[in-house]
Amino acid sequence: MEKRCGVAGHAGLGRAISIRGRRMRLIHHRWLEEQLPAWEREGLVTAEAARTLRDRYAVEPPGGLVQMIVGAVGAVLIGTGLIAVLACNWDDFPRWVRLALALGPLAVTQAVSWWVLGRGETAKPWRREAAAVLQTLAVGAAMALVSQIYNLPEKWTDIVFWWCVVSVPLAWAMRSQAVAIAYLLGITVWTVAESLKRVNLHDAINVADVRIWFPVLLAGILPLWPGPDLRQRPRAGSRLVLAVTALVGLLAVTAYATVRPAFMMPSFRLSPWLVMLSAAALVLFPLDRGGIAEPLARKPQVVLGGLMLVVLALMETYERPARDLVAAVWPSLQLHWCWLLLAVVAGFAVVAFRQGRFAVLAVASFAILPLLAAPLSPQGAGGWPVAIAYSLALLAMAIVLIALEFVGRQGAARIGAAMIMLLVILRMADADLSLLAKGIAFIVIGCGFLAFNAFVSRRRATNPGGSPA
Repeated sequence: MEKRCGVAGHAGLGRAISIRGRRMRLIHHRWLEEQLPAWEREGLVTAEAARTLRDRYAVEPPGGLVQMIVGAVGAVLIGTGLIAVLACNWDDFPRWVRLALALGPLAVTQAVSWWVLGRGETAKPWRREAAAVLQTLAVGAAMALVSQIYNLPEKWTDIVFWWCVVSVPLAWAMRSQAVAIAYLLGITVWTVAESLKRVNLHDAINVADVRIWFPVLLAGILPLWPGPDLRQRPRAGSRLVLAVTALVGLLAVTAYATVRPAFMMPSFRLSPWLVMLSAAALVLFPLDRGGIAEPLARKPQVVLGGLMLVVLALMETYERPARDLVAAVWPSLQLHWCWLLLAVVAGFAVVAFRQGRFAVLAVASFAILPLLAAPLSPQGAGGWPVAIAYSLALLAMAIVLIALEFVGRQGAARIGAAMIMLLVILRMADADLSLLAKGIAFIVIGCGFLAFNAFVSRRRATNPGGSPA
């Protein structure tokens, strides 16, 4: 008997040591994977050596997109099926049975989650996703059913809010990408709904202050991204959801802040300058060295925010939009949210400057131009001074993006060339020229753009690298 207990004890100890050793190996392999791009750029290792190291010390993925989808879809189907089965006979159940059916699945899914957490690193990613999604659905169902059973006067936005607050710890504890994405979508839907209440003057007094709540709720996902060691970064799909929801949420908060309860009017216009500041804050969001070194395709916040800024800047090259932009500066400066955005953009800009991210600084500068141009715009001049300033700023930024790549930094030469092409096309469309002349000009511009693109492709093939921007 003692011998068998000793064998079991040694087996348990061996298993614990094996799990701990596996965790350490995973940490070391991930650290090596993160360092290799920098070592390769600095010439410490060759591309072939880096490829050999990646093959030898391969990082086991913490759960790919397929596993997340499999676990999430399976959990959703099970949860939906249970709800449908219960809904068939819901009216025939007494209140205590309804309450048990509302809280029973929550208790079961809680037990499943504890079982998955107890397995530690050996738990399959799809199991974590399935358990987390099932418990999230159980939480939402329990809240909705209890509210219905006891006829609580809850609005759907209140249920969404508390559902998100209660469910976000599952994203941390279970490391669930699906729950994290659902949480981001939930807080964004809630923020937009609360902002629309204020904008549409429906129950404006009982609207939650999303200027406070949305940043707090958005920060609730930080324990998962970038992770407890502050080095793990979200996957590409998760980053896109994070960037889109952050941008939509910021725009909803901006709409909320623009409407003043004391001066509410049926007509509503979102301040274009505050939209620019929101996009600039997204573009300048600080990154670590690994995030800066990644290609632009893996930075959706830069792509989305930069695209919005460039599109708005192109619109401001016309007189009327530029006049409206200048007119929105002074009313916006009377809002506390505007000053908060200015402070955030300024702080992020300092960090970006110290990190040498000059390309994103050039793009974000479009948001500061109205503040500088408004005092200099003479009375009666309309929007032409600002429109001309934006045309020159777009041209200057395009040149900067091209020059950065040719001086050894990771610029955006193609984007710069495309901006110059768009500027020329817009000005040619306004010019008093014949259709034949415009057609020939467009052909020449298109050929020049394609030739420049081929030149940049050859140059990158022969001279890869450069400092990150």
